[in-house]
Amino acid sequence: MTPRERVFAALSRREPDRLPVLELAIVWKVMRGLGFRDYFRLVEALDLDAVPVNQVLYLLGWRRCLGPLVRRFRDGWGTGYRLTGELLPFPNRFPLARLEDLERYRPPRPEDDPLLAAVRLVARRCPRRAVLLASRADFAASWYLCGLDRLLVSYLEAPELALRLAEMVTGYYERLLPLAAAQGAQIIVLTDDYAQKTGCLMSREHFRRFILPGFKRVVDAVKGAGAFCVKHSDGNIGAIADLLVETGIDGLGPLEPAAGMDLAEVKRRYGDRVAVLGNVDVDLLSRGSRQEVERATAELIRTVSPGGGHILSSGNTLTSAVRPENYRAMLATARRLGGYPI
Repeated sequence: MTPRERVFAALSRREPDRLPVLELAIVWKVMRGLGFRDYFRLVEALDLDAVPVNQVLYLLGWRRCLGPLVRRFRDGWGTGYRLTGELLPFPNRFPLARLEDLERYRPPRPEDDPLLAAVRLVARRCPRRAVLLASRADFAASWYLCGLDRLLVSYLEAPELALRLAEMVTGYYERLLPLAAAQGAQIIVLTDDYAQKTGCLMSREHFRRFILPGFKRVVDAVKGAGAFCVKHSDGNIGAIADLLVETGIDGLGPLEPAAGMDLAEVKRRYGDRVAVLGNVDVDLLSRGSRQEVERATAELIRTVSPGGGHILSSGNTLTSAVRPENYRAMLATARRLGGYPI
């Protein structure tokens, strides 16, 4: 199988020739520790099965456009960010605070989103590998405009603001993601985090009212464009996992093992409807020994991979704390034990 065929088989809940491996993002520090300064060379050398478009945008686009001395910037939505040592910048200035601000606000055009150019680049450079786009869709896109605390409070005190924000951002991603699929994105991972380690950030009822309708619309738009749709979230999303699966997503993960998201249990409950992604703990990859990483990876393969429908990755992304030798141990274990049938 080609890497792309391998990923597609897993997302279709079939057995590929071997366990597919991908990462949503690998920070610069870890890339250098692995011996690479070029992301495409890393993908080829490590034989990863999918290429995240966002990685190319983060590593090439921002640094080229902003320059090495710029630490703060605003995006096309008017949200202000501060660059950190990680790949994702930190949002810290928000253009919308009240309903009155929304009355005057004009969102950007999906056709102008820089992700589209990155999709074209990755599709051209990596024709044998699955092209993956990680994207906000509903909850995160709303709080990036008004701040997380303000959005959560609005569910109680200003529901009209929350609903109108959700409608605006949903409309944007309903248009953007099919455009990305037309340019070559074959897997769309919706990345809004809904939870912390102890549970969801909102009640199940608030999730159903303020988030789920828009999320369902975006899932339908992605699948209607012919792409696979995967849902990722940090934290313990056990209270709403059934609602996510019912939207028709193709995959669930990477999920956070430290938050109690046991991937074997998730597959047992929902594996007849979704594939699962993940989930070697990022903390283990950062602070564990090589032998501990090998054991955890082997246990995942033993309990989750049989029958297909599993793509191996970390529980999130490879942050700057991850030890490169531990990631190599994870990959080596997958190559050694991941041949099908398992």
